[in-house]
Amino acid sequence: MNVHVPDNARRDLALVGCPECAFRFETPNYRLGMRHRCPECEAAIKPKYVRRAQDSGYSLSFHTFLQLLTMRPYRDDIVPLISSWFGYTAEYQGRSLFIRNAAGRTVDVENMHEMIQSSPRWQEQLYRKAGKFFR
Repeated sequence: MNVHVPDNARRDLALVGCPECAFRFETPNYRLGMRHRCPECEAAIKPKYVRRAQDSGYSLSFHTFLQLLTMRPYRDDIVPLISSWFGYTAEYQGRSLFIRNAAGRTVDVENMHEMIQSSPRWQEQLYRKAGKFFR
């Protein structure tokens, strides 16, 4: 699935490092905490954070997004918002979160996060909802 990343997100780059080969590369702030493929050694990794760029928009890191989906009271406000956009449901089994589409199939949460971050309207709505928790 190709996801359009708006130009303003390209300016919000964090410097990260590969834990396998120590190669440093940039990634958009909103992808912090997501899986990557190292451009040098091609290992599938979760890069080590080195330096985050200053945000110029409404982006949320993947780590923050997961907190919003899994921790109360955040999830009580955030999950209905996402359900209204995509028609997805959230199931919690112990500490595990499962997002399912209308057909009952599990949804890749990283892809969902990228879709939200690629929509200025959704990105801003999520950011503003999250902002009330982190003030």
